[in-house]
Amino acid sequence: MPSFTVRESLYHARPDVFDLVADIERYPDFVPGWKEARILWEKENRRSVEQAVGIYSFVWRFRTEAVLERPHQIRIEGGGGPLRRLHQVWRFEEREPNETLVELWTEYALRGGPAAAAAGPFFRRRTEEVVSSFRRRADAVLGASG
Repeated sequence: MPSFTVRESLYHARPDVFDLVADIERYPDFVPGWKEARILWEKENRRSVEQAVGIYSFVWRFRTEAVLERPHQIRIEGGGGPLRRLHQVWRFEEREPNETLVELWTEYALRGGPAAAAAGPFFRRRTEEVVSSFRRRADAVLGASG
């Protein structure tokens, strides 16, 4: 299964960055291509989410279950649409009081077919765009980075 890691430094406090990433229902407001994110259930530090993302004319629905370990990491498992399996881990490493290294590790398996063929080449680039979207969102919500 393909896997990769995307890293970016955000010049904001780790708990604040964690909270922005954990607020999944806001993703359609600022992440390109994110059409919908709805929490189906939540209990303690676990949640199940139904999501829809789109690339060009394709829109894929999938579900994930996440374990939130504030402020250190978020572990995600899921599938649906062109994804047979999705495993992601968001890590938040405090570098300085107002600098957080955000790391998103992703491993995935595609189901095949035309939708998967379209999704495969864009998966890493879209993940890079997601992480960059969080930098822009953090700057907008928490104040300009330094």
